Amino acid sequence: MSYDVLVRPPRSRSAVPGGSGTSSGETPAQDGSKSSASTPRKTQSSRFMAAFTQFYGPEGESTSPPEAEAGTEVRGKVESKLMSMWNNVKYGWTGKMKANFSKEQPIWLLGRCYHRKFSPPPSMESSMELNPATMEARFMDGEHLQEVVEGLDPEGVHELGTDVMDDQNGDSSWEEEGIEAFKRDFISRLWMTYRREFPAMNGGQFTSDCGWGCMLRSGQMMLAQGLICHFVGRNWRWDPDTQLFATQEDNLHRKIVKWFGDISSRNSPFSIHTLVTLGQESGKKPGDWYAPGAVAHLLRQAMHLASQENVDLDGIHVHVAQDCTVYIQDILDECLIPAHDRSVAPWHRKRSPSRGQPPENSENIHWKALILLVPLRLGAEKLNQIYGNSLKALLSLEASIGIIGGRPKHSLYFVGHQEDKLIYLDPHYCQEMVDVNQENFPINSFHCKSPRKMKLSKMDPSCCVGFYCPTKSDFDHFIASVQPYLMPLRSPVSRERNQMGSQMTEINYPMFVFCRGKRCDQEADLSHLVYSHTNSLSSTASGTATDDDDDEDEFVII
Repeated sequence: MSYDVLVRPPRSRSAVPGGSGTSSGETPAQDGSKSSASTPRKTQSSRFMAAFTQFYGPEGESTSPPEAEAGTEVRGKVESKLMSMWNNVKYGWTGKMKANFSKEQPIWLLGRCYHRKFSPPPSMESSMELNPATMEARFMDGEHLQEVVEGLDPEGVHELGTDVMDDQNGDSSWEEEGIEAFKRDFISRLWMTYRREFPAMNGGQFTSDCGWGCMLRSGQMMLAQGLICHFVGRNWRWDPDTQLFATQEDNLHRKIVKWFGDISSRNSPFSIHTLVTLGQESGKKPGDWYAPGAVAHLLRQAMHLASQENVDLDGIHVHVAQDCTVYIQDILDECLIPAHDRSVAPWHRKRSPSRGQPPENSENIHWKALILLVPLRLGAEKLNQIYGNSLKALLSLEASIGIIGGRPKHSLYFVGHQEDKLIYLDPHYCQEMVDVNQENFPINSFHCKSPRKMKLSKMDPSCCVGFYCPTKSDFDHFIASVQPYLMPLRSPVSRERNQMGSQMTEINYPMFVFCRGKRCDQEADLSHLVYSHTNSLSSTASGTATDDDDDEDEFVII
């Protein structure tokens, strides 16, 4: 049944609930339209047509301007409800299906590993040497990962995850405790979904983002994860049973949720209303779909505006990489700020040095926490499979805050993986708007209890990866630790085939690169090089030109 049929008012009052309105032997109507019996979709939707007749009245019936405006408002609300109902029928039943997780393979979730057999460090980059020559694809396969962990120093190996670090009951509890710790970690991630019946957006009648706002919601989830890490820490866990005795971290958690409330307000600087308003400046309209890279830039703009009005957000900076290149000097210029420009709220968490990192000196003590977003294109129409292991490796880094992408026009927020499947949060389930301005607004709908998985091969090649670096030393460590995973990681089988196969050179491009200069300097140098090269070609061509060359066009490939 098409959506157009559901929202189109009937042409006459002859529609009868449950019937076609005319018999098969009747002639067409006087206006020349076919009888409803000859149109199966109208026959099937006659109940909806009768309902719409009650709301709007038949077509052609004169109405005064106030009545017409009221009818338009009612029409928008009914359309929104029908769309959300259909969307929940389409996606809601899959949310009740439980994803199966193998107890024999590790589960990675935003830099944490959960497994019953062994206990590597909390993040992948600390569990192996950063040597691209020896690390090629060894860590992504469960068997090879086991070999790596067995070769580690036992004194340097910690418990799996953060919830099970105090477990002293031996291997008998790993099977249960490992998966339970994973569930507690997963449910603590913020879940942003479609919402309905929120205040209408500027310039339109949209009271729901159902059907078009999934990429914006995915971007909200990735930004929310960065804020969770910044204010309450990666080790924080949400417990719905202890909200009556809220701690300071729980209050900060509620404050973060409020920043994403579905209302146009300064108290909700990352609401979908704010993001859509920012999108209008670049030609987007409410109801338009966004690409991952476009959402990344909206998040950057929203954070920039929010930091000017909210002291809580003054110590955070969102940087979006350009052309798959992270310009280090640009980040240093944006994140290293003078002492007199730095404002700190009294409830901000004091940053402790990372593992193995020395205490920060006076030079980087005024570092703005960095949320780095890198839009990527890893294939033409389908994901290039040579980047599959690299994507899983990025989700296993301590600095990871996830990946937004999914399938075409079907965005998802990826937070982890097990074997060849990605673990994700789905924004497509439509829920009622929550009034975050209430003192104790309900918060359960912002957390998902059902992890879901998708094959890596089904992921769309257009995506955006996110990282969080609270200190400069963390940023320096991130640059060093992520380097081995940026090049495509081949499995041992593919390496043997490559060695035994043809002698053709295989060209593999990294997912993104780091550049120590500034973007403006690199562009200036490149433009000067292109200009000089073009001039030299022009002078050479002018000196050797003949009459035969006049009828031919010259193309210079640079």
